Amino acid sequence: MKKSKTFIATPPGVTIKEQLAENGMSEKEFAKRMGISEKHISRLVSGEVKLTPEMAVRLEMVLGVPAKFWNNLEAIYQSELAKANSKDVN
Repeated sequence: MKKSKTFIATPPGVTIKEQLAENGMSEKEFAKRMGISEKHISRLVSGEVKLTPEMAVRLEMVLGVPAKFWNNLEAIYQSELAKANSKDVN
């Protein structure tokens, strides 16, 4: 999560983590179902890597939440991150 004086940018990973908790799924099980490494899942959840459109489709298949939702969440995050970063410069 990135904070500035006026913006907070929350990565989609926060929502992914909430979905995992609601479904009683560990990151290890989630990684297996997604077909990617636990390390990548950890980085995705923490916001260290971008959520790609391909990843959004995988999320839809595993979590049942539409890919469009995940893509929009990533776009909002990137926009807020840019705002937060620009405020840090000023």
